[in-house]
Amino acid sequence: MDTRNFILVLSLILSGIAIFRYLFYLLISPLYDFHKEKLLKDSRGLSKSQIEKRTKISVIVPAWNEEVGIITSIESLLKNSYKNLEIIVVNDGSTDNTNKVVKQFYNKRIKDKNLRGKTFTYINKRKNKGKGAAINSGIKRAKGDLIITMDADTKFEKDAIFTVARYFQNKDIDAAVGNVKVANSRTILGIIQQIEYTLGFYFKRTNSVINCEYIIGGAFGIFRKSVFEKCGNFDENNRTEDIEFSTRLKSFGLKTIYIEDAIAYTEGADSILGLLKQRLRWKKGRLDTFIKYPDMFLSCKKEHNFFLSWIVLPIALIGDLELLLFPILTPIVFYYTFTLSDFSYWFAWIFFFTSVIFLCYIFGSKKNNWRSFVAIPLFYILSIILIFVEIYAILGSIKLYLEGENITWQTWNRKGVSNV
Repeated sequence: MDTRNFILVLSLILSGIAIFRYLFYLLISPLYDFHKEKLLKDSRGLSKSQIEKRTKISVIVPAWNEEVGIITSIESLLKNSYKNLEIIVVNDGSTDNTNKVVKQFYNKRIKDKNLRGKTFTYINKRKNKGKGAAINSGIKRAKGDLIITMDADTKFEKDAIFTVARYFQNKDIDAAVGNVKVANSRTILGIIQQIEYTLGFYFKRTNSVINCEYIIGGAFGIFRKSVFEKCGNFDENNRTEDIEFSTRLKSFGLKTIYIEDAIAYTEGADSILGLLKQRLRWKKGRLDTFIKYPDMFLSCKKEHNFFLSWIVLPIALIGDLELLLFPILTPIVFYYTFTLSDFSYWFAWIFFFTSVIFLCYIFGSKKNNWRSFVAIPLFYILSIILIFVEIYAILGSIKLYLEGENITWQTWNRKGVSNV
């Protein structure tokens, strides 16, 4: 086989795997609506007051240098319709005015006020120990049957917590992730991130149906308190503690789901530099997690989910390989395409991904921003930038791992989720 044919065959194989991945999610995802009805069976016939009486919920908000947006997050919890709610804010040794801002807000809006069944606890840690340690401090104080983790740049919709409580009347559910949207979607970078989130959370519909949800993000993660008793607390040495912990849950064979109608808004990266830092942290954390749990791949253990071990996780690794090969294979395929004057390969890809994005957009959420839909053509142009961002993150995470280095809390120039 000559070089040209080898490159084309390799490209076709990788393309075939990518197409299989998207078709796999597209075909199973519509079953989520039936899956959701089954999950909600134990909440039928229960009033809101009955559910509140049965289920106390603790929300832990870890914060490091979040003076801009943290009050919006706290206010969204105080205004939340769910009453049997414990709010725990943990300041992890912030060097800005986070401590001052929270204390002023507490004295003005919370102290000696009627919170309608809610309680508020503030933990001010003088030394920064990382997000995992901050969440663990909150878990130790939490009295709720359910524990929700919430980022300090996030706000919940008014009924989001009640929606969570309805699902968790089903005792088979151990953990879940809510539907997180990008608040600052008016900028070009924000629109692209919103399309990414829409695609990603559409895939979570499939993962939920086949019990493969292995990434429960810290912005809106939900856990039974008994889960921590069984699996331990968050890993304080892993800077993507949410990925590590949710993968650990899957290694124990626990049931994790996606709750599409529990909605939160978070502040996305507002610059390419911020996006680079974010993706590097995500990739490094995932790499550390995969290395920590190698037995999750191609596993025949009873407690390990077949689809997760044999399809979802292997394809995730192959996807990273495809990204790394993109700068090498694409120019070569372009060259042969123009040399042979055969553009069917590229037309097929454009048609396929347009269909994928469109279907994910339509079925992935009931409240999508139409500006995001109009931006789909723009997605193709800027996706090239995002591909190289991902490549940078993959290579950077490998470099950090080989050098034995870690990464710290991520921060950027916050505007606050209420102002974006």
